[in-house]
Amino acid sequence: MMKKDSISDHEILTLIHKNIDIEKLKNQNETITKKRIDQLLQKLKEYVKKDDLSISDKAGKDVSTINKQFDFLIVNVDGASKGNPGEAGIGVAVFDKDLNVLQESCEYIGVATNNIAEYKALILGVKLAIKFNAKNTLFKSDSELLVKQIMGEYRVKNPQLKCLFTEVQNLLGKLPEWVIKHVPREENREADLLANRGVEMSIENK
Repeated sequence: MMKKDSISDHEILTLIHKNIDIEKLKNQNETITKKRIDQLLQKLKEYVKKDDLSISDKAGKDVSTINKQFDFLIVNVDGASKGNPGEAGIGVAVFDKDLNVLQESCEYIGVATNNIAEYKALILGVKLAIKFNAKNTLFKSDSELLVKQIMGEYRVKNPQLKCLFTEVQNLLGKLPEWVIKHVPREENREADLLANRGVEMSIENK
């Protein structure tokens, strides 16, 4: 049996994320109990359901255009995690139909996996599309898993991502028309840079 307290909450969530057999882990480590796992998942569920995710605007950017209505928006989203799980950030770049930058936003979201960061980035992107009153929105992401899960091509098995998936679907329901597309990383450069800037915020705040 493993030494008591030898495994952190973080490590447990990582193992769940990797679909490791929890029953087997419980037999190997006396600190992994059903109560502990349930409490961790509940805390995560409460965290991802918070609807007050603040939006950091690009310095000096005029966001008065949010009050207008746009026929078509392109929203690039990306999440980054240094360690997977590790310090994580999200980035969103919003463009009009002529590829003019309307808004760039980034956030530090604490310690998370890459997949959680990708979902949180999409959530922020959808919220911005709603604020811009977009009639049609094209979301772009370099995460194949995220795109295929949103499109229903992949099942969402991970309990941590199920809460985020549900939140995304609820938000997407507020948009008249939308499409999500998987793109190569080089076509998602703006959002990628913003996501990494979000990670860097963790260093700035220490």
